[in-house]
Amino acid sequence: MILLDRYLAKQFAMNLFLVLAALLTIYLLIDFFERIDDFVERGKSLGLAAKYFVFKIPLIIEQLTPIIILLGGIIVVGLLNHHGEILALKAVGIHTFRITFPITATAVVCTLLTLAFAEWIVPPTTANTNAIFYEEVRQEKPKGILRKNRFYYKDEQGFYSFEKHGQNDNRYDFFIFTSWDENYSLDTLLTADSAIRDNGEWTFTNSSIKQKNAAGAYEVTTYAETSFPLSVQPEDFFIPEYKINEMSLSQLFSLSRANKGQRGTEAGLKLLERVSFIFLGIPLLMLGLPLLLIAHQKWGRDLSLAIPLSCGLAFGAWGGWSVLQSLAKAEVINPHLAAWSIHLVVAAIGTFLILQEER
Repeated sequence: MILLDRYLAKQFAMNLFLVLAALLTIYLLIDFFERIDDFVERGKSLGLAAKYFVFKIPLIIEQLTPIIILLGGIIVVGLLNHHGEILALKAVGIHTFRITFPITATAVVCTLLTLAFAEWIVPPTTANTNAIFYEEVRQEKPKGILRKNRFYYKDEQGFYSFEKHGQNDNRYDFFIFTSWDENYSLDTLLTADSAIRDNGEWTFTNSSIKQKNAAGAYEVTTYAETSFPLSVQPEDFFIPEYKINEMSLSQLFSLSRANKGQRGTEAGLKLLERVSFIFLGIPLLMLGLPLLLIAHQKWGRDLSLAIPLSCGLAFGAWGGWSVLQSLAKAEVINPHLAAWSIHLVVAAIGTFLILQEER
């Protein structure tokens, strides 16, 4: 049986690489024709474009992992079935569940490797592709940065730092504003428990303002509530949405645990989304394999029917999973239920069909 496991795992791994190469080529070609106009219109070199597409490969692999696992398994079982090897194995008393076990086990190993890929390889390469496309090509310079749950922003007036716990209001907690004079000496230091932008005016609660007077000395004044003339607008504190895609799985986990506000919620949802999507290939494979065998038994067709059926299955599962993610973001359903319910349902149906196929 160990020899059989090695044989099936090897065949599955070979087909995984073939499917990966084919889908990666198609993906890059489509992306090339979609993006190349941006590079050409802005006078960017083909070398920069090539660098962009090379750095994007790890992210593409992460995104394609579920369909690669599904198609790789379908192809290897379809070929075995077409050559009569499945029938021969059953004839000597080997059950279908035992035949599919090494394929599923290899799929699990592939998924775990993809998780490692998503942790260490995808974040830095994605940061490079975003910097090339959004900043160098589209000239969309991010106006703010996020470090350890605090937002930082600098303009001509000064430097701003704050925490943002709500998404839909104009409240900014633990607000700090600092400005300097032409000699780079401190001119103004404003600290406040909270800052609110309303009707074109900034209002600060429990604030302290340290300013330099005409004599060059500093005066400190505290207020329960006061306003201060800042020209910055809330929309200036802009951090691109794509920046969260540059975070590793461990960084998303740390941010979701450390920040109980909106930013932490977004990180937790993104973590569940990425991990559950990577694992989606295993239940799809568990359902795709018995569907292939059923198609052969009923219609005498293997890959000609199983491949389009598998693509439809993958598209349907991805669509349902995507809808559930949207509902989780809208706080309609539990995020964990949204992340894993499709996996459980598809895996349960696949297991049932495999057991039924034995009868």
